[in-house]
Amino acid sequence: MKKLFMLLMALLVSFSLFAESEETGDVSGNDLDPILRGLHLQFAGGLVGYVGKAGGDNAGSPIGSTLRLNFGYDIPVKDVVNIGIAVSVGMLQFNAKENDADLDQNHKDSPWVEDYSPLAVGLDLDVTWMIDPRWEFGVLVNFDYYALAKTYKSGKDALDKNATNNGNIAVGGGLIFERYTFARHFSVGASVEFNYIVDFDGMNIIFTPFMKYTFF
Repeated sequence: MKKLFMLLMALLVSFSLFAESEETGDVSGNDLDPILRGLHLQFAGGLVGYVGKAGGDNAGSPIGSTLRLNFGYDIPVKDVVNIGIAVSVGMLQFNAKENDADLDQNHKDSPWVEDYSPLAVGLDLDVTWMIDPRWEFGVLVNFDYYALAKTYKSGKDALDKNATNNGNIAVGGGLIFERYTFARHFSVGASVEFNYIVDFDGMNIIFTPFMKYTFF
């Protein structure tokens, strides 16, 4: 967790230095469009927590961490409405209590085979509204696949330690805030997502501040 926050701080400082070098107008004195929407690259990092009988009660710690990189495109629909679509790749990290070999022990319902660090690949869709000239607020929908990490099945197979998932599908939604800075290409914001994890008997909540660079 400490390394994650150190990385986020380093990236925040780097983005701030680049932002200071940007200008809101060109050398001829012509004003440039203060807000860019279009092709963008977004870096996010934050916290993840699991809730539900399986995912939350049997976890080794209440929260974990997540890192994510999004590549997408924002489409202005009207002056105050924007639709965004992006593909994302990242990783979740969660310290877990393993499922006990003896099913009579305390954690017989735990979905964790080992410490849970899946690769998350997905698609994000959002609709946002400008609430003032530089602030946006909106809703998002996301579809993710948690790969390269094994969990035990829920439901009728929960007591079978040989019944496992090699990956899980997560479907969810949430809220997003974004602030367009005076640096034009740079914006910052945060999102909170609530994801139902299929065949997992639980869900997760992910909070991620982000930094975005819009190319054009």
